[in-house]
Amino acid sequence: MDLNLPDPITSFNRQHARRRYQRREAFILGHHPGFNLVYWQRIIKAPARVERWGKSLEWSEDQILLTKAMLITRMACVFIDHIIQRMEQVDMISHTPGAPDEEWEKQYHIFLLLFSKVKTIPDRREIIKQMQRLHYYTLPPDSLLVFRQRHWRCILKALQPLLTRTGAQSLFIRRQFLAQGNPVAAARRICFTAALYSDIQERLYHQQWMFAYSDCMLRLYGQVRKTPKVLAAILELT
Repeated sequence: MDLNLPDPITSFNRQHARRRYQRREAFILGHHPGFNLVYWQRIIKAPARVERWGKSLEWSEDQILLTKAMLITRMACVFIDHIIQRMEQVDMISHTPGAPDEEWEKQYHIFLLLFSKVKTIPDRREIIKQMQRLHYYTLPPDSLLVFRQRHWRCILKALQPLLTRTGAQSLFIRRQFLAQGNPVAAARRICFTAALYSDIQERLYHQQWMFAYSDCMLRLYGQVRKTPKVLAAILELT
């Protein structure tokens, strides 16, 4: 397994919700000096809790594993944000541009290594693999970004009628994602539609574009994974 990956989901989410995290961290720093140790215990107990919840709700194995991966990712975000803030307080991070982000990715790598060694979590490697898949799945492929750049005027023209309260809903009704045909073509349609959805969210609701894109792709995941060839095509798009 390649553990040297950036935060798969929350790299954008935590930027979007930065103020909320800062308020949470301010409370933690003021009241819980041993937060890292306490929170680590919560993290390693989380998969078992999800397993119990999932079985009681009659979730499929895929649903349980996906929920575990998403929960561990978000908990890791809070855990590492706290570490970075502590390191900044004691001046352990360089003041050069980009140093905090580089340290964040380093600490994420360390987190994955530690998590992969927790023997009380029998499916820990499967959880990490799912986190890696989500990393690739929730990021827009480079080919999509290049296409949008080249054809932005046409895209902007097509976008104008969709900038209404029902625009996102009509967008998904109009576009048939999993139509029979080439899986690569279906994968490109899905990513392109998610990008249009993100344009709508950015302009109407001031969401960060990358946050909206990753959120949209996660919402579509349950539908997309029913067609493994299309899911594989999305993961392989560059």
